[in-house]
Amino acid sequence: MSEREVPTNQRTAAQDRIESDLLEGTLDLEREANRLSVMGEPTRFTILYLLSEEGQVRSGELAELLDRRQNDLYHHLNALEDAGLVGKFRDGGSRVYELSPLAEGFVPRIFDAVNARAEAV
Repeated sequence: MSEREVPTNQRTAAQDRIESDLLEGTLDLEREANRLSVMGEPTRFTILYLLSEEGQVRSGELAELLDRRQNDLYHHLNALEDAGLVGKFRDGGSRVYELSPLAEGFVPRIFDAVNARAEAV
């Protein structure tokens, strides 16, 4: 191990600072970093954008919009659900997906920031 590498069980001063300043000691750094990592995958990013814009979308509609089979999307939807970013419910024979209350608080703001950056270019 080089001197720059820190064993995963040792916290750095920067990580402690993030947890106290940014996460205010109430959120977990690993969980929040994982949530952002899950969002960063292009298919998942697209799903979140569609849910942010549309509110609720049936799994079949998502498959159509993404030109994918429903079964091909479930691992992405499950990853988003596991990260606490989407919720689902049944409506008849369909699964309907929507942003979770947690995601409603910050995901649209991320897309607004991306859009503002695109407009500035």
